[in-house]
Amino acid sequence: MNDTLFRIMKAILAFFLVLSQCLLLTGCWDNKELNQLAIIVGAAIDKEKNNKIKLTVQVFLPQSQSGGQQSSSGKAQVEIKSAVGTNMADAASNLQREYSRRLFWGHCKTYIFGQSLSEIGNLGRQIDFIDRHPEPREDSRLYVSDGKASDILQISPSLEKYVGDVLRKMSEMHVGADITLKDFDLMVTSEGGGALLPLIKIKHQNNDDRKMNVSPIIGGTAIFMRDKMIGRINEVESKGLLWVRNQNELPEITGYPKKGQTISLYLKRTKTKLIPKIEKGKWSVTIYILKEGMIVQNGSKINIMSKKNTKRVENYIEKDVSNSIEKALKQVKDGMKVDPFGFATAFHRKYPKEWEKVKDHWEVVLPDIYVETKVKVHILEPGLSTTTLE
Repeated sequence: MNDTLFRIMKAILAFFLVLSQCLLLTGCWDNKELNQLAIIVGAAIDKEKNNKIKLTVQVFLPQSQSGGQQSSSGKAQVEIKSAVGTNMADAASNLQREYSRRLFWGHCKTYIFGQSLSEIGNLGRQIDFIDRHPEPREDSRLYVSDGKASDILQISPSLEKYVGDVLRKMSEMHVGADITLKDFDLMVTSEGGGALLPLIKIKHQNNDDRKMNVSPIIGGTAIFMRDKMIGRINEVESKGLLWVRNQNELPEITGYPKKGQTISLYLKRTKTKLIPKIEKGKWSVTIYILKEGMIVQNGSKINIMSKKNTKRVENYIEKDVSNSIEKALKQVKDGMKVDPFGFATAFHRKYPKEWEKVKDHWEVVLPDIYVETKVKVHILEPGLSTTTLE
């Protein structure tokens, strides 16, 4: 009897094992063939008349097709088309009428918003499409253009296949702020509501206005209060802002011992800590910043092999970092009265009861908060050379 029961149980187990394997061989019911898709690799959103927006996209073209922008090999890479609608979804629907293949957003990693659209204060309505649609990725990068966003997509880059790829790789190298869709969502819904996006400008080579002699550059940072752009800061102030946010704008920083002399440090490690404090009704924040790295260029007469001189160099670079932060604080915290630094979050975590009293008028409290910056720079090594040529 026991043998018979064992054989029955063994047969049942084998049946379910075979059945489970069959389920794995059913294929993907939601599979999308590439030859059925028009793959979007970059998108620009601009303000239009009558409260409408213009959606401009770069669509990847198979090499066998003709037309569109040309690569260095002479083969087409992308084509650019636009459509107008009441919002992104409506504009995308109108754009779909021009394609025999279904528009696919899963490979679009670059979204550029025009300056005019960003300044009217409803950017969140357009980003809502990117958030809700199942195809766009939360690690896509967001940008603001200095002018029309569609102009940026018209640029023909010299090294990459399309301009979206240029911007993405610049972000990955921390040229300017590196802000993803997820990052921006978190900032605009944070306690203070301050946010930022990298600002793209068009650089003309040798004052040449021809399209082939222009390139996109990160020319500062756009500052937002929630989803409304309220101002911009330049590259120096952007460095200070990003350092407070524990981000490196670029790995090299430079100190100035004397007029006409420079010393540059390549950062290997950086760390920022915000310490909020409320004492006798006065609010303050101390910013602790640690930076460590190696000398990559000595454009001074200082012998950096001397420990005494190494300390001097560290002080010069600390001063440069502090100056950039002070400029960012003056321009953004005091001037624009907005908090993309993260001060509100720090106070909320440490003083939740006090935060509840000021959260509805944080822009009034913010300019009166005293901020102290303490920067510490450590030179780990002097570089490969031990002497200067002077």
